[in-house]
Amino acid sequence: MTAIFVNSFQGERPRIDPRHLPNEFAQTAKGCHFYHGNLSPLRQLADAGSSVIFDAKTIFRYLNEHWFAWNVDVDAVNSPIANDPWQRVYYTGDSYPKVTNNAIFSGNNMPVASYRLGVQAPEVPISGVVTESPTDEIDPNDDEDRYYTHTFVTGQGEEGPPGEASAKIVLLYPNEPGTFVTLALLPPESNQSNITSRRIYRTSTGGGTADYLFVAELPISQSEFIDNMEDAELGAALETYDYERPPEDMFGLVSMANGILAGFTGNTVCFSKSYLPYAWPTDYQMTTEHNVVSRIAVGNSVAVLTEGYPYIFSGVTPESMAGQKIESNQACVSKRSAVVASGMVIYASPDGLVAISNSSAEVITDRIITKEQWQSFQPSTIEAYLQEGRYLAFYGAALDKCFIFDPTNGDFRTFDATAYCGFNDLLTDSLYLSQGGFVNKWEASPGYMSFTWRSKEYRLSDQSMSHVHVDGDDLDSVGIRVFCDKVEISHKTPGQLNSLSFRLPSNRGDSWEFELYGTGTVKSVIITDSANDIKRLLNEA
Repeated sequence: MTAIFVNSFQGERPRIDPRHLPNEFAQTAKGCHFYHGNLSPLRQLADAGSSVIFDAKTIFRYLNEHWFAWNVDVDAVNSPIANDPWQRVYYTGDSYPKVTNNAIFSGNNMPVASYRLGVQAPEVPISGVVTESPTDEIDPNDDEDRYYTHTFVTGQGEEGPPGEASAKIVLLYPNEPGTFVTLALLPPESNQSNITSRRIYRTSTGGGTADYLFVAELPISQSEFIDNMEDAELGAALETYDYERPPEDMFGLVSMANGILAGFTGNTVCFSKSYLPYAWPTDYQMTTEHNVVSRIAVGNSVAVLTEGYPYIFSGVTPESMAGQKIESNQACVSKRSAVVASGMVIYASPDGLVAISNSSAEVITDRIITKEQWQSFQPSTIEAYLQEGRYLAFYGAALDKCFIFDPTNGDFRTFDATAYCGFNDLLTDSLYLSQGGFVNKWEASPGYMSFTWRSKEYRLSDQSMSHVHVDGDDLDSVGIRVFCDKVEISHKTPGQLNSLSFRLPSNRGDSWEFELYGTGTVKSVIITDSANDIKRLLNEA
């Protein structure tokens, strides 16, 4: 008996010569899946009933209802603040870092409005004039040297760092009822952050410790304030000394655990204060050897992918962050290629897909695709998404080619689809893709893509085959081609497989292959030189 029997299907192994492929692997596996061991078609994308700008390069689902879209590469994250009344979204990539909220986002081409992330320090120090009315009973040695500073505050209560201290103001009779200081205040030179008020602080040496204590909060339009408060009436100490704005060119915003946001500029990694996404102290910045290309957050860590070595930065608080260089010379060649799948950070390198796990890195496609073959997938163009634990990548100048890679078993498949950008919605466990202004949902249509699956090349010396058996569901939607010595000797188009078995024309050859296509489900294929062998093989399976 001579027979070809395939009853389990898997994807491609381009690295392996078609003659040496394992029985279940394919030369071509396009538009299909093998979720149950069978060869089945992928479902088509379904219209999600939403539209965005035609040239969208980034989409983001807001409040599970609205779509934000930008025509540039943007990274957006939801507010890390629990029950945030403003339901803020922070993002980078659209000029300087920005924030929008539920009061200003709505309209055409959302988000309609935004503010610059962070609050600048006041540009001009406070100036003050002292007014005093001394009496004969005043101790002439009871004078006071006083300094003032102020901060800007947004409409959302975000307080920025203080400006420079005022010139020294000397009060000879500080405790007299007739003594007060008239402060002159200037508005901010620019207001991109929704600054609505300012807070005034002044020095106090009570308890032997010098500090700035709260005096008053005033509308930003107020240009003068009379301070006649006694030291005992002052409020809390100033805490925002290092609440700096993020760098203007920061990109790659990502949300870590414990309310920490991270971003990047050049080879600098920036971290925000915990649960204060607008405050980015310079002291929290760290550096990498090469410029940062991409990043992925995983719990208390962020994988930083660079033009050279990858890094892992970890810490429970931003103050405790520590960086670890991974000794792997696999640069990241595409910012949007980075995805977390099956507990691994996966990204595109010059040699293939690299996985970072347990502080080590390896090229996980090395046994499937050679470095030379990998170049045909144009790795610098790859934009990838998570798809049920698998790595789904679009590539090419028009992002009109695609492959799926399963890191758990090495399954590799290709198909035809175009997506300019996408969004993984964790709330509904759905992948949304955008093309030409339309938002579609991945594999949500009742219709199917047409698949093509071509078997390995079977080497059978001067062998004749006479019978073919195809088992499956909806075989009216499946076609099959049989090849002998690279020549097609039989072709059953969809609708012609009206019985499970059919005969082949007289033939003889050394090389045998078959190709399946269509939208049905195939469970097994048998090609043999005897009809009696079909039943026996099925019983043994």
